[in-house]
Amino acid sequence: MKKMARFIPLWIFLCQYILSMVPCLISMEYQIDLKKPIPLKLRYPIGKIFHYRLNRHSDIFRMDGKKFGEQRAVAYFTRQRIENTEYGQIQEKFTWKKFGFGESFDSSQSIKLSYLEEAEGFMLTFCTADEDLITKFDFSSLPRTLPGMWFMIMSWDAVTFDGAVRPQDHYNFPDQACIGTEFRNSRGPYVFPFAYPPLVTDSAYSFSGNCHAKIIGVGIVKETPCAIIEFSHAENRISMNMDLNTLKMKTRSLEHFFGKTYVSLEDGSIVKGVLTAPVAQVQDLHISRQKNQQHLRLHIMQRLEMDLLSSEIFTKEISKD
Repeated sequence: MKKMARFIPLWIFLCQYILSMVPCLISMEYQIDLKKPIPLKLRYPIGKIFHYRLNRHSDIFRMDGKKFGEQRAVAYFTRQRIENTEYGQIQEKFTWKKFGFGESFDSSQSIKLSYLEEAEGFMLTFCTADEDLITKFDFSSLPRTLPGMWFMIMSWDAVTFDGAVRPQDHYNFPDQACIGTEFRNSRGPYVFPFAYPPLVTDSAYSFSGNCHAKIIGVGIVKETPCAIIEFSHAENRISMNMDLNTLKMKTRSLEHFFGKTYVSLEDGSIVKGVLTAPVAQVQDLHISRQKNQQHLRLHIMQRLEMDLLSSEIFTKEISKD
């Protein structure tokens, strides 16, 4: 036992010495020097296609903590790099293969997704350098239904994780940087108006400008070495006016969201994204044949997760009912 006691400190010393000789060993195949800048720029070739699954889940609570309902949406899409713009800006084409949405306001019933046929084959072109591009997306071909509206929202969600890691007019995210580097968008407060008439009218998302991003480390995600970028946006306000035939609803919300984007060190692609967004919301409801207006105060916990899939897994998942 005495020999063993003397051996343990020696073994610990040798392990520490060996580790000190390696800047960062994150697998048997990859070594990264944590003191040097790591690559962040999107650099995969034109024509390259990636397959993604995007999940959104919202738990809705009354302010007394009682569960009020929940919503779920899932989208499957591909993104392909296409020829740069005439100004040399990187462009990608997004093509949706499947989209489902469901909600339940009865705790005894599980959510059943209904699938939006019009989402299959829907395409959008996205330029990573244009921070206002989502205002130019055309959703006029979609049905004016609740799933149609949620598909519009999920289309914005599909590029959310790019926003923290791609250079834009007010955001000088670099081609490479050291771990620990922090970045801020210089744009300040601004308003993003939106509508989905006649279902949604005169609505807006007001960004506070209180946002930041930081490279917090590296790791292996889906067998790919990745830079991990943490981001947050605080004190944003949402106003929405909805007309659902027998129900008219006006909502006012305060939202904070924070998350992480995992960027491949091999080619700058997004391998994974996770986001959490707590929302405090006030709803004023006017239901047909009811004289009095209902007033609700809710807390909504939103979770968003995007995953890069192999083409085989992607095809298998979208073939499910």
